[in-house]
Amino acid sequence: MIKAVKGTRDILPPSSAVWNEVEAIARDVFRIYNYQEIRTPLLEETALFARGVGQETDIVSKEMYTFDDRDGSSLTLRPEATASVMRAYIEHRLDQKPGLQKLYYIGPMFRRERPQKGRYRQFYQIGAEAIGSESPSVDAEVIEMVVELLERAGLEGFQLLINSVGDQNCRPQYVELLKEKLQEVKSRLCDDCQRRAETNPLRVLDCKVPQDQEIINALPSIQDHLCDPCRTHFNTVKSNLDALPIEYEVRPRMVRGLDYYMRTTFEIVHGSLGAQNSVLGGGRYDGLAESLGSRVHSPGIGFSIGEDRLVMIVNKPRLLTKVLRSKKTLWLSSRLRAAKQHAMPPWAPPPNYVRQEFAWNWLREN
Repeated sequence: MIKAVKGTRDILPPSSAVWNEVEAIARDVFRIYNYQEIRTPLLEETALFARGVGQETDIVSKEMYTFDDRDGSSLTLRPEATASVMRAYIEHRLDQKPGLQKLYYIGPMFRRERPQKGRYRQFYQIGAEAIGSESPSVDAEVIEMVVELLERAGLEGFQLLINSVGDQNCRPQYVELLKEKLQEVKSRLCDDCQRRAETNPLRVLDCKVPQDQEIINALPSIQDHLCDPCRTHFNTVKSNLDALPIEYEVRPRMVRGLDYYMRTTFEIVHGSLGAQNSVLGGGRYDGLAESLGSRVHSPGIGFSIGEDRLVMIVNKPRLLTKVLRSKKTLWLSSRLRAAKQHAMPPWAPPPNYVRQEFAWNWLREN
């Protein structure tokens, strides 16, 4: 018998109803904040991710699904969407339009990761990008939108973590200092971190191996090495979040796993997910357009939500109740219309009531 490929899965009813409800909530929030949908191809040239995401990142070096097409070109199933959105932004000259371009996407991504709780090789993301402004106020608005989306979806008990990873002026000096300090301790780190100490020192700070944490916590903090413009930018972001008010914690070791991030980075984590506890991540990528060949400076900030993980931990009974009530209302209105034509009793029980017990059994099992 042929089964689903390892690391992929089928999403069946009534689970699919919860997924649809989460996506509908996301679309409602995006509409309120004036974001419009963009749909990019699942396939992109491999060079897009090598140049945009970073050749030495785990995504590019170990996790991408890449193959040679018949014409000899190298193609990759998209492992993330920000690089694709920026490619479309440049290709279709959206940088020539006035004002901030606000775009969102919902769809599948592909990475050859080890399948585990909430992580799959074909997984789904809900994300957004705001391109065309360096303002810290935009950073705060994007974070505000994320928090509102999660709250509307019924997620409780999550924590917002923020940091600044500097820019092209102050980060190189910090990376050199970090590289120097890592030479003293790298022999005591995991194999991945020993490699990263040479190729991409910032990624060492993102290590999740428990035995490495004491060593990593003793490394220099990037917060102590920000230049004045980056420090001012980050302080303004924090002031705006305080004014909203949105609670947050500054995590100097949080750098995110993609090379294009600079200045503001953020994550939202949830305790029910274990060690790999991130629900979403995002940040600013002011130099990404130039790295992809654009001559127009196009600063931006965005985020992506792991939809598989969000659906796993949201208040599913509340969402499914909402879905069932919606279906009941639609059924009743159609029943009343039919009653006028065929004298059918509108109070007869709807057929989907017999499936309601199955829905609640699914909730208890998931």
